[in-house]
Amino acid sequence: MKKIISVTSVLATCVVLAACGGETSEQPTKKAAAVHTVEHIFGKTEVPNDPKKVVVLSHVSWEGSLVSVGVKPYAVMAYDNEFPPHLTKELKGTKALPYADEINPEEIVKLDPDLLIISDRYKPLYDKLSKTIPTVAVEVGGDWKEDHLKVAEAVNKKEEGQAVIDDLAKEAKDIGQRIKENVKDETFMAVSVNKKDIRVYGLTNHATNSLLFDDIGLTPTKGLPKDFGENISIEGLAKYNPDHIIDLSYFNSGPYYDEVTNGKVWKGLTAVKQDQVHQLSTTWGFWDPIERQKGLTELEDVLLK
Repeated sequence: MKKIISVTSVLATCVVLAACGGETSEQPTKKAAAVHTVEHIFGKTEVPNDPKKVVVLSHVSWEGSLVSVGVKPYAVMAYDNEFPPHLTKELKGTKALPYADEINPEEIVKLDPDLLIISDRYKPLYDKLSKTIPTVAVEVGGDWKEDHLKVAEAVNKKEEGQAVIDDLAKEAKDIGQRIKENVKDETFMAVSVNKKDIRVYGLTNHATNSLLFDDIGLTPTKGLPKDFGENISIEGLAKYNPDHIIDLSYFNSGPYYDEVTNGKVWKGLTAVKQDQVHQLSTTWGFWDPIERQKGLTELEDVLLK
């Protein structure tokens, strides 16, 4: 009888403890999200290892860097609500944000991002949001590979980002060798006819310049700017006389474009006389690896035809 009472007492005690909310057991705790630290132009930021809502604010197409490492951004800036032509398919379903030099912080907060990637021009936005939203700032300009790797690092994909660069370098070398065999030492110049002036691309500090003269190895025409480029008038074209012109005009129609391409100066250039003006559809500056790859293919087509 004593043994029976003892067992009953134990069972009763267990029931009482359970009824009191299990005070002897620990409540499960929410596991903190894994993070990594990214050092950038404005400081250091702890960023989720696997961000789900990435917002990109930049006038160059870093969203292409994200796509190249398997990350689809939640929202990016878009001209007239349209994504860059080389990323239209890849960004289907991504939210389009209007381009602006100044951005209302409240509009970004409404998006509830878990990672914000911005260009260095948005320092005021960084100052207002970085304490509550993980924000990585990237400096635009110079070597596109540095920008690309910083964007990839922000989403914890730096190794994948480097692999993209390596694969692209191999493809560019192969295409460049075949193009050089075809064009020999003929000279090149890249231009973009804007709405009121003409952009002549230079030799360094721009992704377009490095694609043409470093990756592919084309011979630049004499007199090109040593830096990223310059904006000139129609008359300014007269000091250049390349064998080939790479036309990167985004607005390849309209009054000013027609004025340039129908004018005496343009028609007097060797490249125009020899029908060696190559108009490309990839015209966003080649800052991301997806456009660079598509640009390589397009240059291969027009220069090896």
